[in-house]
Amino acid sequence: MNPETSRQYNSQYGERAYRPEVPDDTIWGRVIKPNLVTYAIIVICIAVFLVEMVDLQMAAPYAMWPDDPMPWMFVTSIFIHIDFTHLFFNMFMLFMFGVTLERMIGPYRFLGLFLVAGVVGNLGYVVYCLATGITNPAIGASGAIYGVFTCLAILAPNIRVYLFFFIPLKIIHALMLYAVIDILFIQSDDNIAHAAHIAGLLVGLVFALYLKKKLLEKQSYSVSYQFNAEQ
Repeated sequence: MNPETSRQYNSQYGERAYRPEVPDDTIWGRVIKPNLVTYAIIVICIAVFLVEMVDLQMAAPYAMWPDDPMPWMFVTSIFIHIDFTHLFFNMFMLFMFGVTLERMIGPYRFLGLFLVAGVVGNLGYVVYCLATGITNPAIGASGAIYGVFTCLAILAPNIRVYLFFFIPLKIIHALMLYAVIDILFIQSDDNIAHAAHIAGLLVGLVFALYLKKKLLEKQSYSVSYQFNAEQ
């Protein structure tokens, strides 16, 4: 997303980019601090993966077991990944969408969206498994990332992304394509938690619509205030 689009969004929503009052031209001030939550999540996931490499069984109690769900599993399973490929693509997607969205909506909203989408994604997976009799555990941040992906696609639908790294299309169209794939393949035996993706997507949609509603209310209040002030 270009800086002008980001500034437009922030001015509409009354949000400010996560930066200090005095511009900081250091790597910390320009790169890390505005996306501190995104980078922190990536670091945590990498650290957890390195621990898993020592003994994969250490992660088993923290995965999302649909036949015996424990409260902590709804959160801990978000940060666990089965192999390097799983970790790489999830963190790449989080970086690609997270750095833009966090600057747009701020670190606290971004963290809340990520965690709620991840938890609800796991809940959606558990409900689906109970309905179908599946007992396979689920791990990974994809449900949470779908929430981030969806929220960004609704708030800034014209951002251009590259499907499979070389097919350019608008982010909203990419979201529609992925949603259709998850719906069509939800019953497939491909070891992908499509139900978690769909649940995370719904959280991102609701969150984005909530932000849009706040914008409309703010604009309505502003017009009303100006009208009454002129009387």
